[in-house]
Amino acid sequence: MKRSTILSALAPVLVSALIACGGAAAPPAATPASGGTTTAAAGTPAQADDPAATEEQDDASLDVQEQHRHHSHGGIAGFIAMSLDGLNVSDDQRETITKIQHDMHDKLRASRDAEKALLLAVADGVAAGTVDRAKLDDNIARVGAESAKLHDAVADSLNALHTALTPPQRQALVDKVEAHLGVWHRENEGKGRHLAQLAADFGLSADQVDKIRTAYQASNDKAPRYDNSEAENHVKAFGDAFVKDQFDAHALTTGGAVNAHMATWGMIRTVNLYTAAAPVLTPEQRAKVADSIRRHANYKRSDSDS
Repeated sequence: MKRSTILSALAPVLVSALIACGGAAAPPAATPASGGTTTAAAGTPAQADDPAATEEQDDASLDVQEQHRHHSHGGIAGFIAMSLDGLNVSDDQRETITKIQHDMHDKLRASRDAEKALLLAVADGVAAGTVDRAKLDDNIARVGAESAKLHDAVADSLNALHTALTPPQRQALVDKVEAHLGVWHRENEGKGRHLAQLAADFGLSADQVDKIRTAYQASNDKAPRYDNSEAENHVKAFGDAFVKDQFDAHALTTGGAVNAHMATWGMIRTVNLYTAAAPVLTPEQRAKVADSIRRHANYKRSDSDS
């Protein structure tokens, strides 16, 4: 799937999938009666004539972007679990798919908790006006270590999922995982994207933005490099295998490293941004930004999350 169509493809099927870091979920998009993906997409005649539907899709797209801009702990394993939201399944399948998804989220809990602890520590630093970057290295390492365990942890769930889905549903799931990865790359690879959103959300001045950008880019230049192709190759290997009649997730050997590298790199960039921003923000801005970080840290995706 081309990245230019990623958000339009994801939005209609993820309206019910993403809770915007603690907010209420949007109403679910309509789904066809038979197996496969939803057929609604940006630019369809029904939506073109319905401003409310277009606005709802735009909101869902923003939710997807916000989710991937702030949360990296699950890596590809997390994308697979998220992609089950909005996947069109029959009533007979629903209980089985729901159980598999809950099992996967249970396995993701340790990495999510590690990320939460890190974000809360960052929020405290922002509120105080100084983020002690060195003291957060252990938190970052824990996020990476927990994420490294995820592929093996969810392998049996992926095998059960393969058995439970029809061939068209397997392909639909693979397409959604690829789309999630595209959005995550887009939201995290550009040096200015996070800062631009911070400036827009909290009314930063041009001088503040310049000062933060200088420090942020200097920190990122010293950080470990991340190779997009590593995750893309793993997702391709997963997709090629998952759509076949026979599938064994244990045979995919790159998942642990990919999840760890994605989580570590994503959280390093998050920490670097707020480390650069904290001393530049006004006291009022610091309080608001810290509250925002805490909201992201405490997000819940479903009633089953605790």
